[in-house]
Amino acid sequence: MDDLGVFYIATGEQFVEEAKSSAKSIRSAMPDTPIAIATDIEPDFGFDKVINIEQPEYGFSDQISNLHRSPFRETIHLDTDIYIDSDVSGLFNLLSQFDIGAAYNHNREAYRLPKIPNSFPEYNTGVIVYRNDENFRQFTRSWKENYTELTSEENIQNQPSFRKTLFESSLRIATLTPEYNCMVRYPGHVRNRVKIAHSRLLDIQTPGAGKSVDVVKATEKLNRYDGHRLYLPNNRSGVSILYARDEPLYKKAVNSIRQQGIGYTTKRGMEIISKYFRNIRK
Repeated sequence: MDDLGVFYIATGEQFVEEAKSSAKSIRSAMPDTPIAIATDIEPDFGFDKVINIEQPEYGFSDQISNLHRSPFRETIHLDTDIYIDSDVSGLFNLLSQFDIGAAYNHNREAYRLPKIPNSFPEYNTGVIVYRNDENFRQFTRSWKENYTELTSEENIQNQPSFRKTLFESSLRIATLTPEYNCMVRYPGHVRNRVKIAHSRLLDIQTPGAGKSVDVVKATEKLNRYDGHRLYLPNNRSGVSILYARDEPLYKKAVNSIRQQGIGYTTKRGMEIISKYFRNIRK
């Protein structure tokens, strides 16, 4: 088993194609990091390791059943709809203190679970960093049992069972910030550079989310600014920036007019100017 690397799980031709698109962003941002894929199709891309899935289920359960097959002791697992903007190898450093790391689910919870307090969040499974040891392998076995128990025709997501299994496990979990799993198809807030953006890269048929925004454009736009940014998804430009701390004043004024109207913007502008001159006189 190698020391560290990135690991995809993709069953079906369209998801393998999307995994290739995602892997290209890793090759650009982290050229020396090995990339492996578990799949039922021979991909025409230079993955460093290809692991065959003989009996795929073509659903969310394929992820649970194959995470332990990563060829890396320390693994960053990515869904196929992930874009890497810059080096994220710092995630491996978490594993010196934690067993697993993931970011909050942007929707907070797919559905509620009995006996799990609301204060314990549902985590998104699109980006998971983990130490691939026996404790983790036992965790995936419990996760598969919980998934089988909780899944129904109405509820096919694997994140509720992930939440339940985490709550009941002894694994130490590190919570990733949104910049390491920025779901740009939802409204959101980021503070630092977005390193991992999460939303459909290709227009494919899936029981999950479809393609709704341009992930690359969204990431580039978010990273034009430093500091706090509030954004909304925008299918033309990736995202619309509602607020950016270092945004030029004229853009803040335009956004305020769009959101609040010219009357409010003028009044608020006069208040800010008045306060400024009062502070000068002091």
